[in-house]
Amino acid sequence: MGPRLKNTLVLLVKLAVTGALLAWVVSGVRWHDHVVTPDGQSWRVLDSQGRRLRVLAPAGPAWHDPADFVAIEGQLVRPGITNILHRLHPGPCLLAAVLFAAQLTLMGIRWWCLLRWQALAVPLGPAVRLMFVGHFFNFFLPGSTGGDVVRAVLVTRRTSARTVAVATVLLDRFVGLAGMAALAGAMTLATWGRPQTQRAALAVAVTLAILAAAGLVLFSRRVQRALRIGALLDRLPQSQNLHLALDTLRALPRAPATAATVTGMTLAVHLLLAGAVASLGAALDLPVPVGLYFLFVPVIYILAAVPVSIGGLGVVEGMYLVFFASSPGVDASAVVAMSLLARLGPMLLSLAGLVFWLSERGARRATPANPGETT
Repeated sequence: MGPRLKNTLVLLVKLAVTGALLAWVVSGVRWHDHVVTPDGQSWRVLDSQGRRLRVLAPAGPAWHDPADFVAIEGQLVRPGITNILHRLHPGPCLLAAVLFAAQLTLMGIRWWCLLRWQALAVPLGPAVRLMFVGHFFNFFLPGSTGGDVVRAVLVTRRTSARTVAVATVLLDRFVGLAGMAALAGAMTLATWGRPQTQRAALAVAVTLAILAAAGLVLFSRRVQRALRIGALLDRLPQSQNLHLALDTLRALPRAPATAATVTGMTLAVHLLLAGAVASLGAALDLPVPVGLYFLFVPVIYILAAVPVSIGGLGVVEGMYLVFFASSPGVDASAVVAMSLLARLGPMLLSLAGLVFWLSERGARRATPANPGETT
């Protein structure tokens, strides 16, 4: 099988997965206000007159008394997504936009700190702009890490130490995922008494275990020797560059000041993200305890990093349903509305990355590669 055919098949599979996930999400959404019958059917509400409701029954529009329907958690008429969005509070939405923008900017500053730690002459402004570029492509490439590839390619145009620059992109991604998992683990312990927390506990535990194992492979010389990582790299093309990249990743724990700075920024980044989503929940009047946002949001976006769909589409929205819709009094349509807003806000902010990318396309490579690197 040729590379082109293989890539086409992978893309088709991801498109199929994306479509299936979106269909599942949409199946749980009610676009208009509705009521639930005793046998579990959902009928759209067309009108009301006093206490009576005109609904769209299987036999056609008809007037019914409230006693014909079931009140779910004290609420007879369940709001549809259009009504939910119509009642959106603008203040918390504005706060969410500010927090999303601050989160993305701080991610750029964190990456710049890693670049500066490796003595790479990439100014703060361009580093932040390239972060916006990567964020833009995260929405349009498979998974939520495709933008990292674009960011890695573009940063090599600004420095001669290309392998080290690419390694900082990988390190930035690993630090981000590890920070998410650590926050989720801490919040799991802090909110363990809630049933919703125990639903997420397995995902948090598995993620922490995987990242801990990856961290040992990346940062421990002893583990690398035991697994013969060096010998494996020697058999691969451009092994010299791979060894240089691994040395770059392994150096961070031996730079405590940089490691502490990056760790603090990582925690702030994920607190801003969870805070932004919590603001959207407040804008929608969702009865979800604030602490659960700081547990669920990191888990959701860790799972979205697995490249099984286009831009994480369907994965993120599905995970919002799995975790948030389990809270008492929370309607699935409201959760989907929150997930759509959580995607739309960063997507609009990422349009600045498109502008920066268009300006980067004409940029030339800064200098030839370092003598220690192969091209």
